[in-house]
Amino acid sequence: MANTISLMSNVIRNVVSKNRIRYKGERFDLDLTYIYDNIIAMGYPSPDKLERMYRNCQEDVLKFLDEKHGDHYKIYNLCLERIYDSNKFHGRVAIFPFEDHNPPTIELIQKFCKDVDSWLKEDVLNVVAVHCKAGKGRTGTMICAYLLYSGLQKSADEALAWYDEKRTKDGKGVTIPSQRRYVQYFSNLVCSSVPYSKKMFKVCEIRFSESSLLKNLGTVKCKVFVLQDSTTENVKEHSSKKWTVDFQESCVLNINPSLSVAGDIKFEFEQKSSEKVIFHFWLNTFFVQNSSVCESDGTLLKCTYTLKKSEIDGVHKDRKHKSFSEDFKISILFEGEACFNDETKSKKQPKAALENQDISIFAYKEDEFHPNLRLAVETLIAQPCTNVGRLFSTFRRETWLRTTTESCPNEGNRLITLNFN
Repeated sequence: MANTISLMSNVIRNVVSKNRIRYKGERFDLDLTYIYDNIIAMGYPSPDKLERMYRNCQEDVLKFLDEKHGDHYKIYNLCLERIYDSNKFHGRVAIFPFEDHNPPTIELIQKFCKDVDSWLKEDVLNVVAVHCKAGKGRTGTMICAYLLYSGLQKSADEALAWYDEKRTKDGKGVTIPSQRRYVQYFSNLVCSSVPYSKKMFKVCEIRFSESSLLKNLGTVKCKVFVLQDSTTENVKEHSSKKWTVDFQESCVLNINPSLSVAGDIKFEFEQKSSEKVIFHFWLNTFFVQNSSVCESDGTLLKCTYTLKKSEIDGVHKDRKHKSFSEDFKISILFEGEACFNDETKSKKQPKAALENQDISIFAYKEDEFHPNLRLAVETLIAQPCTNVGRLFSTFRRETWLRTTTESCPNEGNRLITLNFN
């Protein structure tokens, strides 16, 4: 009878796992995958007798980790909606909670990465086991962030692709657009010389690409949420009033007066008639300038941050374009203070210099100039040596800038540095 129940449970668990790769062997059948030898992604280890019929049984996970890794494992629980007794795993459980189907805050990612890195460096045998509920989206977001933090992967695309392949059968690991965007954000931050801060901007306008399909939604309410606490669920609706836009009349939502925001912000849109959330997305103001088309008069900075259909949570699922056109976009107009100090204004843009015989090194935009730093530039562009000294000012900073105290190799293993004194 016990064997029959166990077999039934395994069948159910395999169905619930869907596209996730399971660990099968040595008496174990678990929703668990090794992303690296010392990094595990897994589903929730449930203590509930009913739930463990279709999720990982906590006792089985404990046996597995004890047998495989002894005292050298630490569990990271990302669930906001549930916790369990950490003593079940010898007290080695760290909690970094955030809401399902949403990204973590930048501060939470930083704290998670530092904690994981500290544990793994403590002993070469140490491993981490990261989970949320399903052990896929939230888990993948945090693991990908650590792969970038540790240097195991060099770009957001590489980290996401690696995780997707290791964790799932169909390569669909982290699929929520905002979660993927935050992995890219963190990649940009790892490669930046500028420490993270909650930059202040004002939201002035939201524009929607015109579409006959959009008119079917009628009046839509817009809410903006600003995360107040980086480690809890205190997502607090902004104290300002809500806004509405009637898509039968206009595709522009004017935010008047403009709304001051900083840090992690969530835009949520719901149909007024049904009060059903149609789509939402998260942005972080620190990355607005480098992710937008910007213009400045030296005092005021105007940035238009545009999201394509595939970058909007909820809308990205409309693959047959029944509700939203294929070229549907949302553009958010931000205004902020232009951050140019006197020293930066007076500095001339540095000229390019040749560091290796078959690569050109380029200057960068004045508004991204950081004096007295040694910058290492990764994967710019291979050009004939005759291009030395040419100024390229249109490169997006996050695609090529990697700041460090030392030179670093690009993909061709050629050292390129710019030294500003």
